[in-house]
Amino acid sequence: MKPLIDTQEFFSLSSFLNYQLAGEPTNWRGILKIIRGTHPEPDPVSEDFLMEALSFLGEAYGNQKRWLGPLAILHPIRASALLARADENPSTLNLLTVLLHDKEEDLTQDRYNPETWRKLDARYHQLLDKIDSKANWFLNERIAYLAKPKGQKYYEYLGRLLRQARVTPELAVIKLADRLDNTLDLRIDLQDFSERTPAFQVIFDILFVNSYQGLHPNEPRPAVGKINSAMRLFQLYKNVVFLSMLRSEKLPLSKTAQKLFYSLAVASVRESQLIMLHIFAYHVKSPAEQRALLLEAMEYSQNGGCDMIREDGPSILDGFFRRHFVYDNKEMKKKGLDDLYQNKRLMALAAVTLLIVFANFLNSEEFTVKGISAAGIIPQDRTV
Repeated sequence: MKPLIDTQEFFSLSSFLNYQLAGEPTNWRGILKIIRGTHPEPDPVSEDFLMEALSFLGEAYGNQKRWLGPLAILHPIRASALLARADENPSTLNLLTVLLHDKEEDLTQDRYNPETWRKLDARYHQLLDKIDSKANWFLNERIAYLAKPKGQKYYEYLGRLLRQARVTPELAVIKLADRLDNTLDLRIDLQDFSERTPAFQVIFDILFVNSYQGLHPNEPRPAVGKINSAMRLFQLYKNVVFLSMLRSEKLPLSKTAQKLFYSLAVASVRESQLIMLHIFAYHVKSPAEQRALLLEAMEYSQNGGCDMIREDGPSILDGFFRRHFVYDNKEMKKKGLDDLYQNKRLMALAAVTLLIVFANFLNSEEFTVKGISAAGIIPQDRTV
């Protein structure tokens, strides 16, 4: 199977959409055409619904930006484009859902002054009034399940979402498109030599070529942006949790979901590689240290460490998820990720281990990380 999109295609998609969004007035029809790609033009009624939804989002998001800098509206638009690439015949309801999937988290009353909120809320209900009552009900139900309540653990949120996905399988599809866009978007502020470096060639040279001198990029280390490698690892952890829970729940996945699942695993493999290469180039530079690190990850994997959640043990990777990625609040999360960022060798080891985990997802349709469920990130008995 070929992934739906690679990094360069993703950047091109973002650029095309940015160009259309910069127009005065905004060319929503052009944006809808980019979303649908090679699919036939929608019927006039469906086109009207989608155009109205895009226009509403344009007004509601305005010039709001994502944490990394791009316009916030890009995320739901790109996620809908990814869904359209995966689906042979994307329904209007599915496209509306993915366009509006973050409404309950991003477009809330507390973010606007009373008059602006009154106008936005009225416009949103006008949009809903155009849809027949059945589709209206399904749309609102899906949006409610896709919204993560404040304070809820990520695995608890996914557990609720995936339970409902047994009845409404489109929820899993939309969440996959959401995670795929978020993962690809991690590269938006970091372009360096690693994008052009074959990771598996580097791994081979480290392990087998005695004359290998290490990575020597002909460019300075990129400035640390708003998201560092520890934060990128946390996003990959979220992908492990999601893909594992999808597998362990044994949800029947449609062809569309399978394409998105595969593409998310491939994007996660690539992101793991890029984190590893960056650390090997600028922090853990010695080929001897790198070799020891790779062999440590290999031994851990061969002993089943990548197949399950473990308690703290003899390996620094035992209990890694629970120690560095499971937090009770935002303050603990910030401190935990800041602490992880200071340990470059551990970050490199984590990147290699995550690379192994995502490769397992690609190589086996049965693979899942045991111990990840809606109940939590729970250590497993190694004898099982």
